[in-house]
Amino acid sequence: MDTCWYSMERKKFNCYERRLNRNLRSRVVSLKILLAGDSFAAKWPGKNGWPELLASKHTVTNVAQAGVSEYKILNQIKNSNLDLFDYIIVSHTSPSRVHTREHPIHKQGLHKDCDLIYNDICERNNWFNPSLRSAQDYFKYHYDDEYQIDMYLLIRQEIQRLLGSRNYLSITHSRISTKYAIEHDNISFSALWQQHRGKVNHYTEKGNLFVYKDILDTINK
Repeated sequence: MDTCWYSMERKKFNCYERRLNRNLRSRVVSLKILLAGDSFAAKWPGKNGWPELLASKHTVTNVAQAGVSEYKILNQIKNSNLDLFDYIIVSHTSPSRVHTREHPIHKQGLHKDCDLIYNDICERNNWFNPSLRSAQDYFKYHYDDEYQIDMYLLIRQEIQRLLGSRNYLSITHSRISTKYAIEHDNISFSALWQQHRGKVNHYTEKGNLFVYKDILDTINK
């Protein structure tokens, strides 16, 4: 046997086999992911948080919106063609956010879609803004925390119903959203957030890296 020829052919085969394995591995790990939720998951202008880190590994369609209520998160999911995705990640918000069609202050930028929350509007001057004054009065005279929590749980149950048969990961970042988690697969980052509060997706650079790695490990299982 011509050992030189055999050796060359074997090297060619090994090279081909390595390329094939790399292609197969890339097909296995490259997922189409729908990312829904609040500002913890939204795309921040000019910033690279954990959603961008995840998008460097997988194909991510990010429909998350900063400052939104759970109702708008439900609509993000309803307005998406879920059959196009291999995995769906939902970042759940606080039950204290009250839905509004138009915010009295935030009209553009990152928070252009946001809903009402008391801490955001309570101290703002409303002299020339009757919409803001009305929102402040709602929290002062009509807001009912028990009602908000009940509605919040009903919406999370509806999200769970819509996504229950799919590859679905629920994530929470605050104690209160974690407290009312009903999902079987939920990662709570509330303790991490307390330690690594920052300016990109509300995390420091290190915090974003921790969130990214935990999510990546979960969806790659």
